[in-house]
Amino acid sequence: MVGVPIVVSGCPNSFEQVIRTQPVLPDSQRLAVGDIDKVLSALRPLQLLGQRTGATHAAVHLDSEGNILAIREDVGRHIALDKLVGHLCRAGRRDGAILVTSRASFEMVQKCASAGVEILLAISAATELAVERAEQTGLTLVGFCRPGRAEIYSGCQRILLK
Repeated sequence: MVGVPIVVSGCPNSFEQVIRTQPVLPDSQRLAVGDIDKVLSALRPLQLLGQRTGATHAAVHLDSEGNILAIREDVGRHIALDKLVGHLCRAGRRDGAILVTSRASFEMVQKCASAGVEILLAISAATELAVERAEQTGLTLVGFCRPGRAEIYSGCQRILLK
């Protein structure tokens, strides 16, 4: 059996097939940099599953004042985001921002852009491809969100430095 090619029907066979063309997002949302600290300080008590296990990620929907509107948790960072995006789509919400307690991948950028969410915040770094996709879709991408610190990778006009 050595050397027999494995063919999986329906699976993409190149990286380009995974990248989706998406329209550029509108520029209607704003978030003050100080509100990032606000959501970070309010987050830990709301991560109930994370408190019990110490092994989960969270995805958080926040309004333009940094108030947490919804939170979803899962052991998988992408699953936590999928749960939150599903909630937002069912509710018809596209406002505010999303914070993930992980690094930001290009898939996360694509999910937020597909849902019409203009701002993605991440506790850790963003991948190079995530930054490229954020620039292409017009999404604001902010990484290394820690108290008193944030690295704006793209869409800086949406983050108010007051």
